[in-house]
Amino acid sequence: MLTNREPTETDGLKQFLVQCEGCSFEHAADDRDEAMAIGTDHQRETRHEVVALEVPPALRRA
Repeated sequence: MLTNREPTETDGLKQFLVQCEGCSFEHAADDRDEAMAIGTDHQRETRHEVVALEVPPALRRA
């Protein structure tokens, strides 16, 4: 999974939902690095396109 910007200090406070555009794969991640690792692993295994969406603060799990 590729990104066009460098991580910042505030990225660690964000949550992400990693989704596959080629199958029903979905996985929650607690930070940007974890989201990238999950997405890259799934993309490597399946060759599907993967996206990581930032979860808005109002929808985050406690």
